[in-house]
Amino acid sequence: MDIDIRNNPPPVDWGVEVSPAAVNDLAEDWKDREFALPAWDYPGLPRGLADADWYNFCVIGCSVLACIWPPKGDAMWTTRFAGEVLDDAPAIFSCFSRRLRANRLDLDIFTQLTPEEFFAGTGTLQLLPERWKQLNAVANALRTEWGGSAARLVAAGRFDAEQVVRLLVDTVPGFNDAPDSPAGRLPFHKLARLATAMMSAGGTRPFNRLERLPVYPDYMLPRVFRHFGIMRYETGLAAAIDSQTLIEKESRWELAIRWATVYCGDQLADALRKKGVAVTTPALDFALWESAVLGPHAAAMGEHHRTLTLAY
Repeated sequence: MDIDIRNNPPPVDWGVEVSPAAVNDLAEDWKDREFALPAWDYPGLPRGLADADWYNFCVIGCSVLACIWPPKGDAMWTTRFAGEVLDDAPAIFSCFSRRLRANRLDLDIFTQLTPEEFFAGTGTLQLLPERWKQLNAVANALRTEWGGSAARLVAAGRFDAEQVVRLLVDTVPGFNDAPDSPAGRLPFHKLARLATAMMSAGGTRPFNRLERLPVYPDYMLPRVFRHFGIMRYETGLAAAIDSQTLIEKESRWELAIRWATVYCGDQLADALRKKGVAVTTPALDFALWESAVLGPHAAAMGEHHRTLTLAY
């Protein structure tokens, strides 16, 4: 049974507590802020792709857009593209951009190269064999389930964001991100929702009901919520995060952080709306990410949690 993680917080004894008062305080501070959807125009992404090619690019690229931080003590993985040194998401996407031929990505390319060749760069990119296996599985699913084109998946979903997410989850390996827990199944589906939002933003036809998707349960947003006192960690969890100790995948700590992130996103969006701010959760997600990465408080927000996973 799926748990309604948008309207219920995780059990407190899992290590994360949510402060409603802090939610309201941040809503008050942000009530005059502008909330816009991301433009997806940063380095590493291609320009001028037809919708069908853009959809394939988004599905394949987002399927491995996870765990880009390095192990403790190692250098961040970077790669060169178009004369720039890129890291994080732009670096991942650039590996696909530089393999485009006539603005198309050959689905067979992952059987023709090694992961070291495809993700050539410096520093440490973790889970390299797992990424390569996932890319081949995604490409194979697009061929066998959708005739080689994610545009057919989008059409089958009738350009409805929630339906496109469901089809990605149900038919494409790597997008079913709903771990079982003692409380029930937790429908996170971060990468499926990210791919859907990107397809909608870069195509010629925006998807319907995109505003109904929740914020993404990843690494950066919990830093914001913790910094502003919205998410409070028990002593052991806080110490593990601050010391860059790995948090076990699908442990109660890890699940609680991700669950609380989704819940807090909806609570903050509701609090903003009550103050007269017409904000959608996808736009709020971008504002939270921007605060964690580019904002004036970003450097003071401390460490993010570290979990070895391709889910986010």
